Amino acid sequence: MNLWETYVKVDKHLNEKLLTIPPYPCVSGKRIQELLASLENPDPAWGGLDGEILRMVKNPWQRAYQIEYRFKPTKIFNDFMKIIESATYDLMIGNYICSYLSLVPVVEAILRKWFNEIKSINKQGGDFNRKIFVENLVKYLYEKNNERHTNIKFQNWINNQIKFFDFMINEVFYLRFKDSEEGVKKEFNRNRTLHLLDNIEDVEVVRDNNTRIFLLLDIIAELYLSLNEELYNQNTFHTDYEKNIDFNLRWKIYLKSAMETINFTDMTIINFAFYQEEKKTMTDEQKQKFIEQKEYQIQFIQSKN
Repeated sequence: MNLWETYVKVDKHLNEKLLTIPPYPCVSGKRIQELLASLENPDPAWGGLDGEILRMVKNPWQRAYQIEYRFKPTKIFNDFMKIIESATYDLMIGNYICSYLSLVPVVEAILRKWFNEIKSINKQGGDFNRKIFVENLVKYLYEKNNERHTNIKFQNWINNQIKFFDFMINEVFYLRFKDSEEGVKKEFNRNRTLHLLDNIEDVEVVRDNNTRIFLLLDIIAELYLSLNEELYNQNTFHTDYEKNIDFNLRWKIYLKSAMETINFTDMTIINFAFYQEEKKTMTDEQKQKFIEQKEYQIQFIQSKN
């Protein structure tokens, strides 16, 4: 099995979970083989292949990279960077509900921006129709990608992302209620989330949906940038991230925030103390200790003012 066949095998399994191999420059041939090993010999303690993808997407370094070298250069993301930044911080501290709910409307907002940009360039009229726009956009992306003849591997790479984008938008994320009543398509559904708040209290589902929605945004940014070869190359092959102070500041903030979740944060205390009582995760004695801890922290802050 050659490298591309391995890629397709791994990705086919991931698509069943509404996931894909992330569009990151760090995804080398070696990494693809590691993902295959996670598929064929999964370690339950690490979540198998799904767990590998979750950690790749949530990685503090990667999230800082995506913001600095994918989202910021992508013009259609510009008006929503504060929301994405807040959602990323919530992701790092384990506040999955706020992170996911913040990003669900961002997907459509970005698509509308893309529609307006294309309409302005082509001097077209008409209002935004998500289904028609995405169908035309997918055709356009395939046409532009097929014009590339110098790098077949990159062409295959982008084609796979177009396919995933088309699948997620048209066959999953925007499905009507009656078409999304079972399985993962019920879990990751824009209409059920915004109108019914389905699965919002299921910690594992919301955690997985964060992986899916960040992946979807990563794919959209990758496809947008791929249309501009100079901009894409500049933000892929000529990134001096070691000297980029903005990237490093984000990375350290995200890393510090993620590391704090190893122990109890205020958010995890709230979750364990009030919303998992049926599992008896936290006793009243433990709650009392946290009350005393918070009182001490409040006094310490007051003493500094």
